[in-house]
Amino acid sequence: MGSNVITGLTCSDILLIPDLKEAVLLAGAGGLGRYINRVNVMEVPDVIDWVRPGEFLITSGFPFHDQPELLAEIIPQLNQKGVSALGIKTKRYIAEVPARALELADQLDFPIFELPAATSFSDVVRDIMERVLVQEARELSQLQSRFQKLSKQLLHGDGIEDFLLTLDGMLHNPVFLLDDTDQVFCSPQAEALELAEQLPAWMQLRQEGSLGITFLTVGERRIRAYVSAVNDKGADQCLLVLLEWNRELSVVDQLTIDRVGVLVGLEMINAGARREVELKYVDQFLQDWISGRIAAAEDLKLRGEACGCPLPERPLRAVTVGWLEAQPELKQLQQVVKRVRARADLQHVKLTILEGELVLTVPDQPELPLEETLGRLLAEMNRVFVSETCAFCIGDPAEGPDQVRFSYESSRKIARIRQISGYSGAYVDYRKLGVFRLLYHLPELAEISEYRDQYVAPLLEYDSKHNASLLLTLQLYFKCNRNIKRTSAELFTHYNTVTYRIDRACELLGLSQDDGDDMLELQLALKLHEMGKGRRLRADAQRRR
Repeated sequence: MGSNVITGLTCSDILLIPDLKEAVLLAGAGGLGRYINRVNVMEVPDVIDWVRPGEFLITSGFPFHDQPELLAEIIPQLNQKGVSALGIKTKRYIAEVPARALELADQLDFPIFELPAATSFSDVVRDIMERVLVQEARELSQLQSRFQKLSKQLLHGDGIEDFLLTLDGMLHNPVFLLDDTDQVFCSPQAEALELAEQLPAWMQLRQEGSLGITFLTVGERRIRAYVSAVNDKGADQCLLVLLEWNRELSVVDQLTIDRVGVLVGLEMINAGARREVELKYVDQFLQDWISGRIAAAEDLKLRGEACGCPLPERPLRAVTVGWLEAQPELKQLQQVVKRVRARADLQHVKLTILEGELVLTVPDQPELPLEETLGRLLAEMNRVFVSETCAFCIGDPAEGPDQVRFSYESSRKIARIRQISGYSGAYVDYRKLGVFRLLYHLPELAEISEYRDQYVAPLLEYDSKHNASLLLTLQLYFKCNRNIKRTSAELFTHYNTVTYRIDRACELLGLSQDDGDDMLELQLALKLHEMGKGRRLRADAQRRR
């Protein structure tokens, strides 16, 4: 007979291990792994409509006495329905199980038991269900014992880390927790496997919503895992994950993870509440420090140490975050602050919200490259913001913590100039703003407006009248360092068309492309026009607020 058929079976040969989620592991004489939670008797051919997952289906063979080959058709259907095994009493209505049925059972790893002719179905049902109930009670007791122990662990222990240590020893498999800020808490076994280094994989697991049994790749090993959502009511779902690393996951192990998820959720809520209170004091200190409301250096040092935010004596830069599009909502900014403070590699960054803007300080030292730090920060921000893009407006260097307010003032000024000038680079300082840092300080005098309009007004009038793009072409022409080939690429326009537009503009304004002074005056007028447009947009945005 096939490898999935066990003959001469009696009730005492069946070993059952219950699953409290209506599944019982059946390990027969052949070592087959299946789950069964009840016994069903099949004496009609249309039983497919009535079977349930986890059933051990038994039959006398009567429905197939005229057509034994029908057994081959029903095997795949039973397997698809989740039936755990099929027991057939042979020699009375059918002489033996058809070869085709055995072949399909082998392919599907579906157990078929050949029951002795003297087997009483009532005895099978009684014996199996007795074992189910006894084992179920035993497993319930084990689950309750685990739950009580872990409850006490959280009530009297040292927090999540201590809890995972106990869970690790209890389940003999690695466990880790992914919280709502994408911070990974590892049990000792999980820490030894460096699971925290595989953060992108765990984040993808959460995004896909893969709960229950799933398969993961850890290093070069493909393993099963059980994933349970932690009930912490957070903005992002927290996950508790048990890996099948050292031994096979039992049903009780899975139920343990599900049950303790509630405890972990409560602990996460409590820890979050404590953290929120602590961070309010930190935020107030950072805001007072960066804005210069703490005058004395000694007071600055004492307050920093008191709220757990000491400030080492080293050069710093303040950075104000500007937005290229609409500014995000306050809740999103708060989420960024929360996530950044949870990252171990960004602990040297002091981030807060000041006057509705994200403001931070970063060390200004060769061993901590500024753009590398800001790149990590930007990656974290992009996990919160979907479409908003930002620019880091970097203030002048400050020699120490007591000078940071001056760096902050310069970063705010850079942010204002960037917004008015329309500069779109990711990292902005005074040097990158070029001539705009001078034009920004020019007052709104009639002479300046007259100078600007002398060059810009004829271009605007011509563009409006002829549906042309002389002004835009000139702006990109100077941006591309007067390189016509690059300008045409930026405009997706033919080289000759760009050449004609520039010639036409210079002819209209009475300028010579070969005269450096003429080109300088035209470029300054265009910059003044950009500044004026930026000021109007900024004023409109402030009115909308």
